[in-house]
Amino acid sequence: MDARQRRTRARLARTILQLAAERPTSEISVSEIAAQAGINRSTFYQHAAAPCELLESVLAEELTELSLTHLSTVSTDDAAAVIARVTVATLRHLDERADVYRVGLGDDVIGASLQPMLNRIFTATILDVFERGAITFPHADCLNEEQRELFVRSAALFVAAGSVATFRVWLDTPAPRDIASFLEVTSVLLPSWWPFDLEQTSALAPADDRAVEHQR
Repeated sequence: MDARQRRTRARLARTILQLAAERPTSEISVSEIAAQAGINRSTFYQHAAAPCELLESVLAEELTELSLTHLSTVSTDDAAAVIARVTVATLRHLDERADVYRVGLGDDVIGASLQPMLNRIFTATILDVFERGAITFPHADCLNEEQRELFVRSAALFVAAGSVATFRVWLDTPAPRDIASFLEVTSVLLPSWWPFDLEQTSALAPADDRAVEHQR
């Protein structure tokens, strides 16, 4: 992507984030986005096939950056602390984009929900952590390869879907939202084998600028 394309992409990102904070992408037209971003429709289609795809790609890029920043070197030695930190970073991202997520995760959203996208991203992230060998699960030595694969995939889907559900509940709480309380609740809900360390004093420290700095 050259400089011109990056500038166009940035304008599109700002536009879709602004519009999606007000109403579902199913109610936003390509023409409206193009006009507000100062581009033509053909240029829009070079970046996305539809408004919902554009929004999902913008949010996915931000969430992927969080994973790269926090989980690229995760291991069994630091998994509990690292996962706590990336959870905090994710909560800060969600809080920053609260209006967008509250609209996109609403019960009345038809055909443009952000929930499937979040489920996919978190599932892929968790599977990657498993593949790095950073998570030790019960009776792993007693399982054959097929059983291990079944457990890992089921666990990833289970934790991902549960996380999205709890994020959604948290976003419905009034601002300023309490991250510490969310972490306490989550630590009770998560499986006992899932690495999650609330005792890490660094978990609630100011987030890394790379993980929370977004284009506006």
